[in-house]
Amino acid sequence: MTPGQSSRSYSSSFLPYYKQQKGGFYVQTLQTLAPIFFMAGLGWLARTRKWITPAQKDGANQIVFGLLFPIMVFNLLASSTLQPSIAGIVAVILICYCVFYFLGKTLLRRLFGPYATISPFLLTTAEGGNFALPLFLSIVGTQSPSAGDPMLLDLAGVAFCFLIIPLLLPGYTDKKASGREIVQSIIHSPMVIAAFSGLFLNVTGLYAWMQQTSWFGLYSQIMSTITAAILPLILFIIGFNLEFSPRILKPAARFVAVRVLLFAGIIGLLYLLFPATMANQDFAAAAWLYFMGPVGFGVIVQITPLLHTEEERAYCSGVITLNMVVTLVVYVILAVMMG
Repeated sequence: MTPGQSSRSYSSSFLPYYKQQKGGFYVQTLQTLAPIFFMAGLGWLARTRKWITPAQKDGANQIVFGLLFPIMVFNLLASSTLQPSIAGIVAVILICYCVFYFLGKTLLRRLFGPYATISPFLLTTAEGGNFALPLFLSIVGTQSPSAGDPMLLDLAGVAFCFLIIPLLLPGYTDKKASGREIVQSIIHSPMVIAAFSGLFLNVTGLYAWMQQTSWFGLYSQIMSTITAAILPLILFIIGFNLEFSPRILKPAARFVAVRVLLFAGIIGLLYLLFPATMANQDFAAAAWLYFMGPVGFGVIVQITPLLHTEEERAYCSGVITLNMVVTLVVYVILAVMMG
């Protein structure tokens, strides 16, 4: 066989294989993306067509985020593989949040104009549980050893939201927060209870002991059922909440640009300080989805006393919506890259 014939033979056998693999890749990517956008789009249509009322959505929101979702977070953190570097990562993230807050309050204050009071808080934390986690699980699956990575990254956000913000708010209002009130706010937060309870079972080895018992299969089945119900509902609620006011487009876009740059800096720090951890493709994907996400929704609840006008509330909604768009773009890129 001549060299030319060999080359032609190889090409004729390789091209159909390549096209088949490429076609399969696009189908797999579409299968990953379609349910996400379908449920979010359905939620958006439900609001715009008034299929359900905001009060009905709030009821579903309370069931999901007040009960079912904390159960899933508990299970994810109890079963996650805790890397030795996670404590250092949480500390670095928490320090960055504090730095971002003070940057927003000082050097960047003029950039935010009439929203300078609330913007420093919006520069902190990222919504891991309610936004990054569902997107991440749609890529890696709920049974992946990395499934709880966004929640591990969210520990610093939980600490900032429920420990540090209550200490900062009295400087903006006349209300003084006592130590007892701060502790009560932590105790009464289902997400905080779930996160630290799951970590307790993980660190103490109780979860590993549970896995050896005869009833662990029942526990796993219940968790699988809860997970199957939660993720579509979360995506539906996210779509329902997608709302934007054109009048605050410019200041919201300016803020999101600043926020994305700052949080890209956190990702860069993680690559620099924790290269071995970031070499894990799944963990790196979790970091990109998490830090490109909007401000933690708990922060909005915490700073409600500072939202005095409809304009400020519209600004918060616009900032979150624009940042969600950024996250979805990153998600699509990750889904394509990871297949």
